[in-house]
Amino acid sequence: MRKQVARFFFAVLGVWLPLLSVAAGSQDMQSLQQAAQTWVAEQLNEPNAQVQIVAVPADILLPACQVPLQIAPQGNAELRGRVNLRVTCSQPDWFVFVTAEVLLHHAVVVAATALPRGTALSASQLRLMEIDVSRVRGNYYTDPQDLQGMRLRSAVRADEVITTRHLIAVNAVERGDQVVIRAVGENLSIRMMGEAMESGRVGDQVRVRNVQSGRVIRARVTDRGQVEVNF
Repeated sequence: MRKQVARFFFAVLGVWLPLLSVAAGSQDMQSLQQAAQTWVAEQLNEPNAQVQIVAVPADILLPACQVPLQIAPQGNAELRGRVNLRVTCSQPDWFVFVTAEVLLHHAVVVAATALPRGTALSASQLRLMEIDVSRVRGNYYTDPQDLQGMRLRSAVRADEVITTRHLIAVNAVERGDQVVIRAVGENLSIRMMGEAMESGRVGDQVRVRNVQSGRVIRARVTDRGQVEVNF
């Protein structure tokens, strides 16, 4: 798996504090930010992520929290890009807002060259490139094969990330089409003609009728006009 990097830049934005004594000691801001770091890393669910924090000093005193801190996103709950977090203590009662800049690096599918609108995509037109996806609009792809059978809704530039907003799903098999059925075994591969009983995109399971035997089977669409079944 490629290295996935998440960097978090935290700054105290605001604080609410009741009128109470701080004689019991003040809250360690480093431990507060560490708690926020740990919480974000757990939510990302990316065990190989590396987390760095650059703390912005804040000239405020909070009573030391006597219970585990509670952390939740404020507003936009998606943990990428700029995220506001609310850190709450219930004993004593206070909360503080923290902002995080979350940068996530992934190898994603981009256009290998400039492609015009309407292009039917093939693997040769695509490549993987590691980028910060925290500000990518739309869902991105990590495998060029996932775009087989797709057509571009709009033109894209070279090295531009291909997302769902760029694509029109195109069926590789239409109901009633004549298709090639490839039956694959451990040491054997057989080809036969079939008729698609339903439409599907690459990767879909569709019903196909064997023209010779009349038997209807379920097969996986592998390319335009081609399906595959294991036996």
